[in-house]
Amino acid sequence: MKKQLRLTPLYLTLISIPFFINPTMAFAQSTNCDHAYNQGYNNGYYDGGYDGYDDGYDDGYDDGYDDAMDDCPCPLKNRLTLSGFYSGVSLGYDSYNAQRTPMLLDDNIGKFHTQANGWNGTLFGGYGTYFNNNYYLGGEVFIGTSGASGSDSTSLYNGKFSVGTSYGVSVLPGYKLNAGPLTYVRLGYIDSQLKVNDSYGMLRSSTSNWTSGFQAGIGVDMPLYKNFSSRLEYNYINYNSFSNNSTIGSNNSSSDSRGSLSLIYHFK
Repeated sequence: MKKQLRLTPLYLTLISIPFFINPTMAFAQSTNCDHAYNQGYNNGYYDGGYDGYDDGYDDGYDDGYDDAMDDCPCPLKNRLTLSGFYSGVSLGYDSYNAQRTPMLLDDNIGKFHTQANGWNGTLFGGYGTYFNNNYYLGGEVFIGTSGASGSDSTSLYNGKFSVGTSYGVSVLPGYKLNAGPLTYVRLGYIDSQLKVNDSYGMLRSSTSNWTSGFQAGIGVDMPLYKNFSSRLEYNYINYNSFSNNSTIGSNNSSSDSRGSLSLIYHFK
């Protein structure tokens, strides 16, 4: 059961891929329309150019339009370049793996591999730009919350690991495929509110610790309609360790596997 839960973020990411197929096909169709129009215009212009500039221009326009309509019966659309300022919202799933060592008066009383799972939501905003045609670089800030939690126990000990608010900053270098989506990687810093509860018999303690970590991920960003795009992403986050220094406490270190789907609005 734990192994299945651990694979959930990656599984959710993979099953979302088909939703990107139709936008990709539409994007490729738009590219073919542009090519047909330009090819028809050039052929008509040069063929008609022998009869004069005006005839060449008119023939080029008509041939370009006809060729474009043959290859693409719908009107040509302006394509979103995914550059400039943007903001968005994402929904995802967290799968935390917490290595926990409970302590009673500084004596080790066990070791646990706690699995903490739950949904998360994030608000984010940033700026991105293209250079050298297909290369992309963006910067982003975000804040979110998670409902991930998990517990472990023995005959006398009971423990719980849970997650609250997170915020951070990332850089997103990427490359835009021809007639396709923007593919990118995420490298960033994240600070999350990690909580533990420890109890042994009648003794109880808890702590909430803001813990920093390094975030690395990969994703695709696909134009949807007008100023909107959709993003599919997978991240791995490695956190620093922290301790609950009470009579009954614990040493804790954790990592998170996170899959998410986002809707983004690009300001133009």
